[in-house]
Amino acid sequence: MGVCTLETIRYKELKKDEIDKRICPLCGKDNNCQHGQGGCWCDTVKFPKYILDLVPSDKKGKACICKSCLEKYQK
Repeated sequence: MGVCTLETIRYKELKKDEIDKRICPLCGKDNNCQHGQGGCWCDTVKFPKYILDLVPSDKKGKACICKSCLEKYQK
């Protein structure tokens, strides 16, 4: 067995954060977000506040809502 160091724990936490950024906070599926990498679909869409309010507080600002959820919850 390997030794679990503080660096290992931090690395695992960082990797978890990377994965979370790609998961829609509403449905748990891949959000296909390319934000910050140039030319993502979400860069041209305005998310209504009532949809953003559906995101659980512990996930706010951590990942984008997927296009399917945006379409599902739009009025």
